[in-house]
Amino acid sequence: MKYSFKKINIEAPFPTTQCGHSCQVEELFDYHDHLYCRCLGLKDDNNWIIHLSMDLLGFDYNHRNMLQDKLRQYYHDDNLHLITSTTHTHYANSVRTNKYVDYLCELLEKEIVKMEYVDKENVTTTYQRFHSTAVGKSRISGYETNNEYLCLIRFYESDNNFLNIVYNNCHPTILQANVPYFSSEYPGYVLKKLEDTYAGVDFTFLQGAAGDISSRFVRDGQDYEALSKLGDNLTKEVIDLMNVEVSKVPFSISYNEIIVPYVHEFTPIDLSNLPENLSDREKETIEIGSKERVKLKAAAEKDPNRLAKCGLVVGLNIGSVKLVFFSNEIFSEYMNYLDLDKEILVSYSNGYGPYVLPIDFNHVTYEMFTDTLTRDTKVKIVEALKNI
Repeated sequence: MKYSFKKINIEAPFPTTQCGHSCQVEELFDYHDHLYCRCLGLKDDNNWIIHLSMDLLGFDYNHRNMLQDKLRQYYHDDNLHLITSTTHTHYANSVRTNKYVDYLCELLEKEIVKMEYVDKENVTTTYQRFHSTAVGKSRISGYETNNEYLCLIRFYESDNNFLNIVYNNCHPTILQANVPYFSSEYPGYVLKKLEDTYAGVDFTFLQGAAGDISSRFVRDGQDYEALSKLGDNLTKEVIDLMNVEVSKVPFSISYNEIIVPYVHEFTPIDLSNLPENLSDREKETIEIGSKERVKLKAAAEKDPNRLAKCGLVVGLNIGSVKLVFFSNEIFSEYMNYLDLDKEILVSYSNGYGPYVLPIDFNHVTYEMFTDTLTRDTKVKIVEALKNI
C-alpha cells in the first residue's frame, strides 16, 4: 500500500468566535494549544482513502463533497474517497463563520495535494476495545448504556508500528464554556502526550457516538488542570493497550456508503413532570433547550433548508475492524446495533447534524430539543448502520 500522514495547523490567522456553546460570542485570538487537521492517506490498487480528523465542532456535508470533488479533479481519480471527521471540540474556531470556513477549505485543498506517499510492505492492523470512563460517562441522570469505549487501531509494516488510531466516545467539554482561548480539548491533549512518548509514530483520533456521553459526572473541575488530569488517565489507558500483544490481520480496503434521507417533525415535548433526580446543570440545559427548539422551529418554517436533508453512512473495512462513519451527534445506544468486536461507530463525520436520540427514548434531556428526526428516519439509520 501507499501511505501518507500530515498534520495541518488549521488555526484561523484572524480572530473568530468559538463554536459549541451559546455563550461563546466574543472573538478570540489566543490558542492554549494547537488546532490540527490530521490527514491520513491510504491507497491500494483499487481504493484511495483520505481521512481528515479535524479539531473542530463539525464540518459541513456540502463542504466535504466540494473538497472531495476538487481532489478527484486534481488527481483525475474517482476512486478517491474523502472522509471528514471532527474531534467535536467545543473550543475551536467557529465553523459558522464563513470567513473561517472559506479559509479552511482553501487551506485543506492546498495542503492535501502536497502530501507525499511512501510504499509500505507487509502491512497489518490490530484492533483493541476497552470499556473506559477515564474522561466521561453518561451525562443523563438515571440513564446508563455502558457503551463508553476506548479503542486502539494499530498499523504495522512487518513489526514496525507506524500509525495508531485512538477512538473514544466522549464530548470534549471538560473545560468551562467561557474559557478565553481556543483548545483542542482532551483529544488534542492525549495525542500530544502520545506523540511525545512515541517519537516517529503517527497518531490520529476518532470521536465516537458521544451524544449522551460527557465528563459531567467524572470531572472534579472545569479548568485546564482538570482537563489534564482526565487526559492523563486516558493516555495511560492507551499506553497500556499498546503494551498488549494482539493478533495482526492483513491490511485491506473496502469502502461503501449509504445516503439516508431525513424526514423531520416537531413533536411536542411534555415538561410538566420532570424527574426529581436531575442535576442543576441538566435543569439549566433543559430550559435552554426548550428555547432553542422554539427558535429552530421558527427558522425551519422560514427556511426548510435549515434542517439537514440527509445523513451519510460510510463503511470502511481495513482488515482488523470496520469503521462505520456517521454524520450526526448520535447517542451511544446505537452502538448496540453493531458487532463491537468487529465494528466501531464514528460520529461527527462527513457532515454535522443534530442529536439522534434512541428510538422511543423516554428521558427528558437537553438533547431531545434539537432531535427532529421521525421514528421512521431513525429506523432507516439503524438499517444503514447494520447493512453498511
